[in-house]
This record gives sequence, C-alpha cells and structure tokens, in this order.
Amino acid sequence: MASRAIMHSRKALAISHIDADGITSLSIVISMLKRLGKEVVWRNIHQLNSETVVEVGVLAREVQPDLVIFSDLGSGQIGLIQEHVQGTPSIECIVILDHHIPDEASDLKSASVERNGIIEVNPCQHGVAGSYDLSGAGAAFLVAYVVSPDNVDLSELAVVGATGDLQDYYGKGFSGINKAIVRLAESEGYVAVRRDLTFFGISTRPLPYLLEYATDPYLPGITGNRDACFAFFDELGIPLKDADENWRTWTDLGNEEKKQVIQRLIDVITRSYDSPRAATGIIGDVMTLVRRPPKTELRTAKEFSTLLNACGRNRKAEVGVRICLGDLQSWHEGQVLLQQHRANLASALRRLETGGFIEKPGMYVVRDPETPDTIIGVVIGMAQGSRIVPADKPVIGVSTKTTGDSPMVKISGRVGRSLVKSGVNLRDVFVTASQSLNGVYGRMVAEGGGHPMAAGAFVLPEYLEEFLDLVSSLILNMLQSDGEEKGR
Repeated sequence: MASRAIMHSRKALAISHIDADGITSLSIVISMLKRLGKEVVWRNIHQLNSETVVEVGVLAREVQPDLVIFSDLGSGQIGLIQEHVQGTPSIECIVILDHHIPDEASDLKSASVERNGIIEVNPCQHGVAGSYDLSGAGAAFLVAYVVSPDNVDLSELAVVGATGDLQDYYGKGFSGINKAIVRLAESEGYVAVRRDLTFFGISTRPLPYLLEYATDPYLPGITGNRDACFAFFDELGIPLKDADENWRTWTDLGNEEKKQVIQRLIDVITRSYDSPRAATGIIGDVMTLVRRPPKTELRTAKEFSTLLNACGRNRKAEVGVRICLGDLQSWHEGQVLLQQHRANLASALRRLETGGFIEKPGMYVVRDPETPDTIIGVVIGMAQGSRIVPADKPVIGVSTKTTGDSPMVKISGRVGRSLVKSGVNLRDVFVTASQSLNGVYGRMVAEGGGHPMAAGAFVLPEYLEEFLDLVSSLILNMLQSDGEEKGR
C-alpha cells in the first residue's frame, strides 16, 4: 500500500528526525524517490510536536506536494498530522515510516495499513519491537526494497540507522528484522560483521586519541586526559607509531596487542565502577561498510552513525543527509561537527561525574543548564551505560537549553533493558504524566512519547516540577508492582 502510493506520486515532501536513524531514514526516502524520478523537498526537525507540526503544515502549503512522507516520527502524532497537515489541498496521501509506539493500539495484519486516512508502516503494529527489532531506517528500507530490489544498496544505511539507535544493544548484536537486513547487506557485499572493540574511532583515531575521546563508555581518569592516554599505552609497551613514524590506529594492532589493551580497559572500568557489568559492551559486533573508504568515519556503522548524530545534535542534520547522499564537501563539514560533538559529550559527562545528578523516588534526575536539548538524551544514556549514574533506576534528564525559540523544557528518559522487562515503561510514564497535566489544566502543557527504554517529553517550565513529581510517582508504582509480583 505504501509502496504503491509512493510510485503513483508526483511530488513529495519528506520530513524526518535529526538523529542518525532519522537522517538515514530520510536519505533512504530521498534516494528511493529520486530513483523513481520524483521531485522531493525534504526537512529534518528536532521533534514532531504541537509546535513543529504547525511549521510542517505551513511548509506543505508552500511546497504543494501530493505526497507527504514522515520517517522516524509520526506514529505518535497522527492526530496532530491530521489537524495541521492532512487538510492541505494538494496532498493526496500521507505515509508514515516509523518504529515508535503509535498513539492508538490496533490489531493490524497487513505490511502497511491505512488508518485515519494515513498509511502507516510501523513494526509495533505487528508484534515486532520498534526498540530493537526494527529502526526507522529499517522501516524506510523495507518500503524502498519493495518499491525496487535495486534499492538493496540502501540496506547499508538501514544498518547505520539501527546502529545509531543502539538497536544492536551496545555491540551485543542485532535481532529480528534488523538481523535479516544485516544478512541481506552481507550477502550483497555491503557489510561485513566481526567481533572487535566497539569504541568510536577504531579505524581513524591514533591510539591515544581513541581513549582520550572515549565516551561510550566513559573512562574515568582517561577520557579527556591526554597524558593518561599516552601513559596507558606506554605502560603496556605498545608503540604508538609505526616504523615510518605514522600514528597507529586500533586496526593496525596485532591480536596480542589488542588483548593487552582490552584487558587493561576492562580492569580500569571494573575498578572505577566496582562492577564487572560496567565493561559489558566494549567488545561486540562491529559492522564494517566494506564499500566505503578505509580509515574514514564512513567505514564502520558506529563511526558513520556517530558522524551523523554529530550533525543532527549540532543542529545541522541536513549536512548528515548530504553525507549519506554522497556529497564530499558535506563530509568535510561533518568532520568538524563531529569534533565539536565529541567535545560537548565529554564535557557534559565530566560535569556529571562530579555529582551532577540527584535522586528522587524511583529515578535519578540530571539537571545541567549547559547541556542542550539535542544531546541530553545521549548524555544520560552514556552516563548510565558507564555507571556514572547508577543503573538500578531510570535516569531523567532535564534541558532548559532548547532549540530555537521553544518555550518548553525538554525531558529525556533512559532505563536499562532489565527494568523494562520488569515492567518499567518510560513511554507510558511520559504519556500518562502529560495527559494527566493536560487534563487538570484543560490545555496542552506537556507532550510525551518514545519507547519503553528511551522516551522524551516537552513541558512548559511552570509545570516542570509537577511533571517530574508525576513521573516519579508513576515509575515508583511500576517498580513496586514488579516487587509485589515477584513476592507472590
């Protein structure tokens, strides 16, 4: 249904998110449309909410498309899309390619379904987990592949998008439809999978800088400390340069040297966080994009996705899209944005490391006025992954440094998979808290959505404390319900 609507269209408006999954989703959509000879106008937006959907509606009236495609967003905002976009006279069809939980539950059986006049392709409608079995880029790729098997090369971008969305769960490997897409990409010669160090920069950064800028996980005493990084390799007796005085990268090391480094890293992380689990994920499946240039950020899915995230989180998502579409100048611009992104993350994590969070019933709260809304979710996720913030409860990040002129505070939440399995669902928490406040005050004061493990909300500042109290109470109830269930 979605593929037919796309093939029968003349001019499309494509809207997507700013993160790596959104950027790759949009790039897949643009490539698919251009290969069909369709005219396409595209935009990345930070979020789709009651503010930005009005801007999309204005853009639709200016562009006059007969087709609008939302990718990596839209399923949770169908009502807003109907109200502000669908009524544009030129629009004949709206397609949503998303993996976030829809705003209404339905028992749907077809690959794509028309609901409320909108064609929606979403794994959540078919018992497939949008958090780890299929990303937004994966949903876009499936449609592109149905449109034409010649779009199989776009499987590479689907892998990058899923990696950027952490759907491989910190190197543990993909599951579900994601795994099938990886196998297809492997069989067609676009991707190779191997077990290796999962740090960003294994094929590009000189060894000491690989550790200096490591933030996933954060290495206490090493990340951001150049002298300590040089000393790390010196103590192991591992040369930093080759016989020609060129800097060595991780991919230049022999197997024994790699084993030495990995064991020392595990020791550092385990000692710092007093938990062997804190080192989980530093070794995992590394996706090499074999047709991309060696020793560049485009060579592995993780580095590529980080490059794209750097563009989006620095409010330059369009640069990331152009990188995916093969623009060389944009790649150079993205490299500059990447340096800034890594520095911003390292600074935010250092501030957190010195006690930048508080504990409330059922959750930890991070309030850092210096961390912008574009990276608050990334920061709190990395903080829990590295045990800077404990992982026994969800962590909630609050950012007042918001994009543009938005009057709303950005809330991001992250929780470990074990707690999700125990019944904690941050998406439900944020949606319920928002609906409760909106009902009390009779107007829109908060909006929430996302996934059980990673969710977000926007709240007017004067209602922030009330919103956080509601979130705290809802999470606490979920945790206590799980405890009572286990005690029976």
